Order: sequence, then C-alpha cells, then structure tokens
Amino acid sequence: MLSFFPKPYPDEILYSILARYHIRSGNLALKLTLRDLFNSSHAIATVDLPCNLTAIAANLSLISEITVKELIQNHTLYPFYAAFLPKERSQQVFEAMQSEQGGGIHGTAGIRASTVRVPKFFRFCPQCIQSDWEQHGELYWHRIHQVPGVLVCPDHAELLHSSSVPLQGFNRHEYQAASFDNCVTNQIHRDLSDRSLELLVQLSRDVQFLLTNELLARDLNWFSKQYISLLTEQGLATATGQVNQHQLIDRFLYFYGHQVLAALDSTVDPSRDQNWLSSIFRKHRKAFHPIRHLLVIRFLGISIAEFFRDDRNYQPFGAGPWLCLNAAAQHYLKPVVTRLDISRCYDAKKPVGTFSCSCGFVYCRTGPDQTEADRYRIGKIKAVGGVWQRKLKRIVEVERSGLRETARRLHVDPNTVKRYVKLLGLTPSWQSVQPEELLEEEHSPAPKLHPKTVRADHRATWKQLQRQHPHASKTELRQFASACYAWLYRNDRTWLHQNSPSLRQPVAQNNRVDWPSRDAQILVEVQQAVQKLLTAEKPLRITITRVAKSIAQLALIEQHLDKLPLTQAYLDSVTESIEDVQIRRVHWAAEQLDRQAEVIEPWKIIRMAGLRPNYSEKVARAIEQVISNHSAKLLVLSRSVK
Repeated sequence: MLSFFPKPYPDEILYSILARYHIRSGNLALKLTLRDLFNSSHAIATVDLPCNLTAIAANLSLISEITVKELIQNHTLYPFYAAFLPKERSQQVFEAMQSEQGGGIHGTAGIRASTVRVPKFFRFCPQCIQSDWEQHGELYWHRIHQVPGVLVCPDHAELLHSSSVPLQGFNRHEYQAASFDNCVTNQIHRDLSDRSLELLVQLSRDVQFLLTNELLARDLNWFSKQYISLLTEQGLATATGQVNQHQLIDRFLYFYGHQVLAALDSTVDPSRDQNWLSSIFRKHRKAFHPIRHLLVIRFLGISIAEFFRDDRNYQPFGAGPWLCLNAAAQHYLKPVVTRLDISRCYDAKKPVGTFSCSCGFVYCRTGPDQTEADRYRIGKIKAVGGVWQRKLKRIVEVERSGLRETARRLHVDPNTVKRYVKLLGLTPSWQSVQPEELLEEEHSPAPKLHPKTVRADHRATWKQLQRQHPHASKTELRQFASACYAWLYRNDRTWLHQNSPSLRQPVAQNNRVDWPSRDAQILVEVQQAVQKLLTAEKPLRITITRVAKSIAQLALIEQHLDKLPLTQAYLDSVTESIEDVQIRRVHWAAEQLDRQAEVIEPWKIIRMAGLRPNYSEKVARAIEQVISNHSAKLLVLSRSVK
C-alpha cells in the first residue's frame, strides 16, 4: 500500500505522475518504486498505453478514490486511439492496460502497423512549462504534447520542443520527471507557412477533444458511411457512394499542402491507385491511425464534435416522408410518401429519386433538391395508380369534361390523358366530334372574356401559386406559371410587383486568394523540388508536371500558373526538353564510368544513359565532346606520371 501519492496535474500523463512519485519517495533504487506502485520490480515505464494499472489503483485505495478507469481515461493516450477503434478492440486494449499481460497492446491498437511515427523524445511547450512552474512550482509532462502527430501546443499555438528525455530510454524501467535541465528551449527554425501552422493548431485541438471526451465506440464501417455521406454533399461522390478519387486527391492535397502532410507522415502519392486516403473511404477491414481520421474530418469541413454527435446519411431529396404529387388523391401535396429509391443519372452524374406512394402514384425527378419549390416538381411519371385512373374515368365518362380541362384537373399534359384514355378503353366526349371540327375547335380563338374577369383570374392564379409554394422566389414562381406571369407583367405590373416575394439579397463572400503570397510560397517548394530532382541518383527530366506532382500541387499549377508569375518564370528557366535531359544523362554516364574505372566509349555511354538510336546531332556532339575531354584528361595524367 502507498502512504502518499502526488496529486495529478491537469493534462498530466501517468508516466509523469509516477516519475514525480519516485522523486518524492526518496527511493534510491528504481526497483523499490516499481514494487511500491506495481507490486513487481519488472514493470516497464510505458508512456502511451501502460499496463498493470489495476495494481496502482489497488495500492491507492486507502489514500485516494481514483479508479483504474480514471487513470486510463484521463492520464494515458487510450482515448486518442480508442476513438477510432471498434468496440471489441478498444475493450481489449482497455482490459490489457488493467492486467499485467500488456505485451500485445500496441498491436491491438494498430500502432505497430502504422506509418505515422511515434516521437523519439518527450516534447514540451516553453510557455506551458513556464506556466507550470509559476502555478505548481515544478514541471510535468503534458499528455497532449506526447501524442504522435501533435506538433503544436493547442493552447499557445507554438511549435513543440524536444526534450533530452527519450520516450524509450536505455533503462526501460526508469521514470524521468520533467525539469529545466532536460527541457532546454532551443531556437526552432520555423519553415511553416501561416496556413500550415493554422492547420496544425486545429489538428492539435481536435486531438485535445478526443483526449478530454469519452466517445461512444463505433463500428469501422460507421466511419466509412459518415465519410461517404459528407463526400456526396460536397460533390466528391455519387448518390450511390462511388468516390471520384482523382478529384478527391487533388482537393485534399490542395487543402493541406505537401508541407503539412509530410510533417504528419501522411503524404499521398497521386500517381498510385492504392494509398491511405483512397483506402479510408472504402469498406473498412482495418483501423487507420487517428491522425489520418482527423485529417479527413477537417478536410470534409466538419468539426470533430459534430462528426461524432450526428449519424449522417446523404439525403439529396431531404428527409422523409415526401409529398404525394397525385392530383387525384385526397392527400395531394401532403407528406405521405415513405418509399424513396435513389439511383444515379449516368449522363448528368446526379442522383435520381423515385417516389412511390401507397395510392399507386410513382414519379421521379433528378436531384438534389436545392429549393423548397423542388419538392413540388415532377420529372417523370412512372405509374399513375388506381386512384388516378378512377378519377380519370369519372372525369371523362361521367362528368364528360374536355381534354384540356381533364389534363388541368389531373395536373398532367394532354398527351398523358390521351395515352391512358386509350389504355383504359374509355370513351371521352371529345372523340364524338369529327376530326375536322376538333381541329377547328383546338385552333380557334377562345371566346373573349371581360378584361376584369381575365385580370381577376390571373391574380387568383398568382396568389394560389404563392400559397402552394410559400418559400419560392419570384423567379421560381414564374417557372410554374409563365403565361400567367407574362400577362400580369404586361397588363398589371404594379400589382404583380406588390404581390410577389421580395427580392433575396445575396450574401457577399470574399473568396479572394492572396496570389502574390501563394506565388512566393509555391516558388520555394518548387525550387526545393527541382534541387531534389537534380540530385537524383539517375537524371530525371525536369518538367512542370513532374515538379508539380512532387510537391502535391498539380491541380494548382496546371490551372493557375498564369497567376503565379515568379513560379512560372522559374519553371520556364529550369524545365528541360528531351534533348536537354539526354545531354545531362550523357555527362552523368561519363562520370559514372570514370568512377568505376571503365574505359569511356560511345556505346557504353549510350547504354548507361538509356539513349535510343534516333538521338539528335546535338546529343551526338555531346558524346564526342565528353570522350574528347576524357581523352585529354588521360593524356595530361600520363604526362604527369612520366
């Protein structure tokens, strides 16, 4: 049993608490401290996911009410890793941390298989240690600073410094406390842009949210479904869940840039079909590192709190139930449709919704719905149903209404009425008229009505439209009744303006890009990429496309190079033709042969440089010049030997 135990500080990692206990206990030997805490002298000083924590809680039972769960949840990195693990695996990690057998913890958590590197040394924020000293009189290791992928302090937006204390020291049983001796503030060369620093600060705050909230465990496929819904809303996936991989990668690389992704060991090669970004949106068969999940969530424009709070499901036609647009039904324009099937239009690349009502009326339209008026729109009627057919029969054979009156009452076009009249074998009143008389009736001018009556009818129609579509704009109402709008505009304009929805003022958005600043930033990255290409083991041709891909800015440079004059001028000065790179390879091949003490002959240069038989005369002269120079060099050496 322990007679005392240090009070944990805010965001203090368990390793730090145990290190402070060792100092205050006065134990000269580490094994004594391990026996006090774990009842064993072989416990390993693990930083992120320690085990055998039940022993610590039991030894604290007489002096503290702290539980194993509180130790794990508040003072280890368990919440960070468990947030994106399925329930079974997160439970396995939790149980292993309680028990003495914790050898497989890191494998279960997916840490060993991840390419996101774990820090080599404990890290600290200079402002945090100064604040800790002033408030507590001693320093301690902050949990958030030791998370892989956290490079910036979330509280002070300052780059973290590395201490001299390794996370995995030479003595794996030793706990080393933070102090001013091992937390020496060094001048960090900051080569991050303001945008990169902002993204890293946001990421560290997202990690802080994971550490300070106990989140509900989710199935792996829950994450992929969430991602697909968000991608669909942004136009990066179809309604059926097919992801536009090329556009996704381009926008992702443009959003983060090569600098941030390289710092987080999460670069994406656009030339490869298989990469972590493409895989994370597919049906999950494995866990991905939490940092990469956080990168995706931030890219999709949603906060980490919103992501875990809501279950998302892409709804291009809004939430059901939907409106029945069967004018023959008593529930016309009421939300009674509960069945919606969504497919994809392969021409327009947009979702197509098929709405099936219990009355038998089935209609479809292309989405997504963007305004309230879209809810009342029919693209195509697939089935009219028995209710509609009975209403048609009554109007045609009992009420003996005309063709256009029937179409108006059923809200369809006259051709649809004719088709179903023929299909049902009905005898309409208009078929009793001779074809010549029917043609004359259809093309003869309608009897003139009194002007006041015409105005009243058009006004009533316009008012009725607004009642049916209360959220529609004036332009949208005009599309529903273009003839009515045209008559009112020509003959009753003042009344029309006074009885129409007010003009919606667009919200101004400032989406301007600081192109000079962007140009300077891209220029530095391009220069570094070119230098790397020039020092490659074998000469590679320097082209705009190759340079742009190497810095993950292909879309930006291809589409907006004219807005980057400094970058464009530099690229124009360094890009090579096929002939240029062939000459550079000739000189490189000669140097390689000389280093290998080989006789420099034309055929050897051609083979090593990878030249094809149809190389130009300029390249041939370069080969001759290289051989001539080499011969002259040998001659000088031979004379000096003599």
